[in-house]
Amino acid sequence: MKHIKLDSKDDKIKKFVRSLSKNSNASILELEGEPVLKVLPVGEEPIDRKKLQAAIRRRRDRSRELNKDWEAVDREMWNKIPEA
Repeated sequence: MKHIKLDSKDDKIKKFVRSLSKNSNASILELEGEPVLKVLPVGEEPIDRKKLQAAIRRRRDRSRELNKDWEAVDREMWNKIPEA
């Protein structure tokens, strides 16, 4: 990861960068309507592994619940395609 020191940069640049860090989520920078850079704030608190794993499991379970009908639909569609 590249570290860029901003101490000697123009105050406008410092102000812009500080405005990005106020957002607790990522910021996407665009140029001519195209995304060119994703800026993530530095985490202040260490990651709680148990909370992270629990959140991942909840999301996985929710995804499985939301998509439970797709497996049957997918199988039905594949069964309609004649084998070569």
